[in-house]
Amino acid sequence: MSPALPILARSCQAIALAFALVACATHAPPKTDTPSVEQRLSDLERRVEKLEARSVVEPPYRNKAEIQAHIKALEAERDKLLTRYLPQHPDIKDIDRRLEILNSQLKMLE
Repeated sequence: MSPALPILARSCQAIALAFALVACATHAPPKTDTPSVEQRLSDLERRVEKLEARSVVEPPYRNKAEIQAHIKALEAERDKLLTRYLPQHPDIKDIDRRLEILNSQLKMLE
């Protein structure tokens, strides 16, 4: 065996040990609870898309006859949708929400 071989082996061990110590000494970047700018932008873009996808806001009805006519039309549309969807479907929930608003408007007029 060559006399240089044990020295070379010890040198490699020393280098490996040095790398291990350096790796242990480096700190991971601190975790923050605040979202990054990209995450916030992505979230805002999704929210804008949802708002743009909503149906157009209709003007409030002024008299009892208009409100009752619209309630009948929405109930007919709801019945038609119930032949294809369950009551938990978003379209039916939207109609239910609109019916609640119209019924509350109707009660205010009475």
